[in-house]
Amino acid sequence: MSTICGQPHILDDFLTIGINQRGQEDLTKIIFDRDGRLPTIIVSQTTAAYWIKKLPDPVGADSLVSRLNAGQRIELGDYDMRQHLAHAQTTVDS
Repeated sequence: MSTICGQPHILDDFLTIGINQRGQEDLTKIIFDRDGRLPTIIVSQTTAAYWIKKLPDPVGADSLVSRLNAGQRIELGDYDMRQHLAHAQTTVDS
C-alpha cells in the first residue's frame, strides 16, 4: 500500500456558513488538484448530503462530494461537547 505524503489541507467547520458559486468553483479546483495526491481533511458538523443541498451548483456539488467520499470517514455521532460542558459547569456551580 502506498502512502500519500505532503502537507494536509484542513477545512474546519466546513459549510457552517454559506458559499457562493465562485467559492464552490475555487473549492472544487483545490479538491480536484489534491485528489489522490495530497491529504485533505474536512471537519464538519453536517453530512455530505447536506453539502450537496447547500452548494450552489448541484451537479458540481455531486462531483465534488463523490471525490471526497473516496477517502476515509470518521463519524462521531451527535454528541454535543458544548452541551456537555455547560451541564458539567452547572453541576459544579450548584
